[in-house]
Amino acid sequence: MIAAIYARKSTEQNGVADEQKSVARQIEHARAYAIAKGWTVDDAHVYVDDGISGAEFANRPGFLGLMNARTR
Repeated sequence: MIAAIYARKSTEQNGVADEQKSVARQIEHARAYAIAKGWTVDDAHVYVDDGISGAEFANRPGFLGLMNARTR
């Protein structure tokens, strides 16, 4: 199975350490999860919105890219 990863860090998120919010950390954990499940993550399908509020939909290029991604 091929998996995609979406990571987002909001600058407005309070009460969570910066390291926990890091998109790099989220991607690392998602890759480890995929490997544990026997899935493949294609680098072309890692989508990131760093510093963009989750309440924002129109200006989240990573999220929109994920939603518009086509499978091969």
